[in-house]
Amino acid sequence: MRNSPLMRTLLLLLLIAASGQSVADAQRDYNLGIEAYRDGDLAEAADYFERSAGKGYVEAQVELAGMYLKGEGVEKDAADAASWYLKAARQGHAGSQYKLAQLFREGNGVTRDTTRTYRWLRRAALQGLADAQYDLGLAYLHGDGIRQDSTRAARWFLHAAEQGLARAQYQLAAAYFQGTGVEKDAGLAARWLKRAAEQGDEKSQFDLGMLHAYGTGVEQDYDEAIYWLVEAAGQGSSQAQFNLGVIHERGLGVEEDLGKAAEWFRKAAERGDPAAQFSLGKLHVLGKGLPTDYVMAYAWLNLAAAQEYPDASRSLRILEEQMSPDQVGEAQKISRELWNSIRESSLD
Repeated sequence: MRNSPLMRTLLLLLLIAASGQSVADAQRDYNLGIEAYRDGDLAEAADYFERSAGKGYVEAQVELAGMYLKGEGVEKDAADAASWYLKAARQGHAGSQYKLAQLFREGNGVTRDTTRTYRWLRRAALQGLADAQYDLGLAYLHGDGIRQDSTRAARWFLHAAEQGLARAQYQLAAAYFQGTGVEKDAGLAARWLKRAAEQGDEKSQFDLGMLHAYGTGVEQDYDEAIYWLVEAAGQGSSQAQFNLGVIHERGLGVEEDLGKAAEWFRKAAERGDPAAQFSLGKLHVLGKGLPTDYVMAYAWLNLAAAQEYPDASRSLRILEEQMSPDQVGEAQKISRELWNSIRESSLD
């Protein structure tokens, strides 16, 4: 009787029913954990997630791992986080495979292990996770822990770029512009830059603006150049701010306007750009776009000279010969204040 087909069928049905109930319980606990988390009861959320995760529910394992990593509702423990990410990763969860790769790379909660880093990173990348594809591309590009291979790097950047990852689009544009791992193609570089720039990537906005300014890979168009440089400048790009100053100083595609040039130079100079500091000092010396002011000119030229900007030290010496000791002392004081302000801003 024990070995009869009927008995085996009944046992199989019981096992299936028990398995179904277990999955339902795990999903219920997970849902309760999500509700508790949203309500701000992190300890209760962690408890529900742990019940669900213990039954093999992958989403709960992921949530619980994240809570251990951040110390939310549980004592912070990177080793426990890694353990739960490993369980989810083995079930094929791409995000967990990626997190596990990061932990192995950093040696956070696990022993640092380059082999395991790239094993898990590749698994996540092969599942189509754009962040993993990008990181793998960087690793191949720089030979970071694996053999350097520019062609594979470009291929992984392409996979991530096609999914809309802006930083991968930027790297792919750089590859086409330089001919690194792909055939050199400035036109394709410009197209990928535009896709990244339209997503708000600052570096892409700056580079695209400069391509339009020089007519590289695109038609020369100062309106487009100014548009993208202004976008990048608005995000704090000192290079974009400086080049906008140059455009207005030289009247490139716009009427010459030294007042506007000075405004852009000042924005860049206040962010520590030595070329902008030199240009601002020069305008103060000449009294163009700004009042003639040797003290302020000295203060800005001094900052540029401290960064070894070409001709700044020589210009500073010539200017100092035309100033009184009191003026030089005042200028040096202002220069120190400007430097402290720039340094504090860079730490924000």
